[in-house]
This record gives sequence, C-alpha cells and structure tokens, in this order.
Amino acid sequence: MVTSPKVEERIEGVGDTPVIRRAERLVVVVGFDGSQCAYRALDASALLISGRVGTVDIVFVAHMASAAEMSADAVAESMKAFDSAELMFVDAVRDRLADIESRWRFQRRDGPVAQELIAVADELSRDYGQDAQVVIVVGSAMHTLHHIVGSVPVALVRRAKYPVVVVP
Repeated sequence: MVTSPKVEERIEGVGDTPVIRRAERLVVVVGFDGSQCAYRALDASALLISGRVGTVDIVFVAHMASAAEMSADAVAESMKAFDSAELMFVDAVRDRLADIESRWRFQRRDGPVAQELIAVADELSRDYGQDAQVVIVVGSAMHTLHHIVGSVPVALVRRAKYPVVVVP
C-alpha cells in the first residue's frame, strides 16, 4: 500500500498554477523489529533509493507494555534484552545493506512504535528541508489480532503526514 502515488515529486505553486519538481533527496525511514516483514521492508527501502540520492534510516523501537506494571528487575531484564536485540539487528542490517554502503543509519528509540517512527520522520524532514522527500516504510502486521485491534501500519497511515509504504 502506498499512500502517495509519486513520492519523488512535490507540488508547489502560487494560486492555481502548481509547479511539479522532483525532490533532490529521498529519505526513507524504516521500522525494523527483526521480523521477516521488517526484512522485506528493509529490502524495499534499498530499492527505493537505488539509483538516486537518498538515505535509509532504520529505526528499532523498543516498546515495553507498561513499566508501571513491571518490577524493577523485570524492567532491567527487558532493557538488557532490547540492548542485545539492537546489537544483533545492527549486524543483520549491515549484512543486508552491504550494497548501499554508508547510505544507511541505524537508531534505537524507546516508546510507542508509530509515534517514534513519525518523530524520526519529522526530525529528518526538518534536517533536510524542502529539498528532501521523506517516506516511511514498514512491514505489514503479522498477526490477525493486529488487524482487529490496530497495527503500526494502520496507525502510520492514519497519523503520518508522509507517504507510507506497507510491505507485505
């Protein structure tokens, strides 16, 4: 699913006369959690910037259910598990994206997944300015429950002001 048919174009203009121009840089924000759908989203992001100026920002969001309901020991164990997963994911991403050299960055964020992906997109949009088109790429929801109660892709499509690509 793509929410914008032409991510490489931006419409500007005065009055009723729009001027369409190609964005100088494509900035792709990829949500990554180590799932097969996340790897497919990573591959799709590499294809998106192939042959053009652009970067891929891979974002691993460590989201704990509710720290208030957990003991201090459980919170510490969860954080250790997230740290371990982050190191494993960086190595896996490095291997997967060897072809695009240094045009990717990996970062970990803590919080609600959709909210953090949008925050990264907002930061990159401010950093690169109007000469860049920001796109968010995520894998589709894997569990039927996510289709019923809501998923990250659905939350992004509803709340993001950027094109969202959901990779099956």
